[in-house]
Amino acid sequence: MAAKKKKATVAKTKKRGTRKSDLKRKRQKNARQEAMFLWARRAMIAVSVVALMFWGMAWFVLSDADTASVNWVKSKALTVTADAGFRVDDILVEGRKYSDSAALLALINVQAGDPIFALDPVEAKEQIEKITWVETARVERRLPDTVYVHLQERTPIALWEHDGEVSVIDSQGIALTQQSLDLFKNLLMIRGKGAPEKSRDFITILEAEKDILPFIDHAQLIDERRWDVLLTDGKRIKLPAKNAFLALRNVMHKHAEDNILGKESITDIDARYAGRLIVRTKLGKVQDYKADVKNAGTPL
Repeated sequence: MAAKKKKATVAKTKKRGTRKSDLKRKRQKNARQEAMFLWARRAMIAVSVVALMFWGMAWFVLSDADTASVNWVKSKALTVTADAGFRVDDILVEGRKYSDSAALLALINVQAGDPIFALDPVEAKEQIEKITWVETARVERRLPDTVYVHLQERTPIALWEHDGEVSVIDSQGIALTQQSLDLFKNLLMIRGKGAPEKSRDFITILEAEKDILPFIDHAQLIDERRWDVLLTDGKRIKLPAKNAFLALRNVMHKHAEDNILGKESITDIDARYAGRLIVRTKLGKVQDYKADVKNAGTPL
């Protein structure tokens, strides 16, 4: 009898223990389900927020709201700095001789009373250097109220006549202008294909023999290789492709001796040959001068 009671007690104890285990497992299962539900809910919220952010950013960009906001902030900042005294009172330009002043002011794009920080020096420099006359430019804000511009302008050295049009050119052969040519009437007139690119060295040769300059009407590049100098009375001086400097010196030496540039009877002076000058006259005569300066040139 006692044994049966003991077995019943054990069985009852086991039954109670089983119920506690089931309850615990059930609670753990519910906890896991709740955690999964909470995680899924948070994930959905996060996805929704990210999607909303992307949509908002897309709207912000596509609607130009970003540009409007930046411009608004920039405008307010410029107003504040201008009110603090950082506004343009002077625009100082140095080095300008030929560049149009109105064009310069338009490209600087600020005027008296504007906020000085409205000036973009880099952009202004780039725009100013597009002016044909300007080789280089420097643009600075000189706080609190001055815009400073320094120009390095191109130097005109000759007039180039081509296809019936005349242009002022610089030492690099760049055409600068076809306007107000009277201002440049003292410059040498050159002609011929390729003449602008070769003009600098040739003009240097002429300037080394300054006595010839008053006689010259224009110069012509022949076959893109050598120069002929045409005088005001119609004479033509033929220079070699090489050693043109020595050849011209021979011509001027003979002129000093025999006034060959001043004689009306002479039509051509050929200085293309080493050590001599060949002079032709209107009467068809040819005189061969022995040059005192050796190696004046070489035949073409």
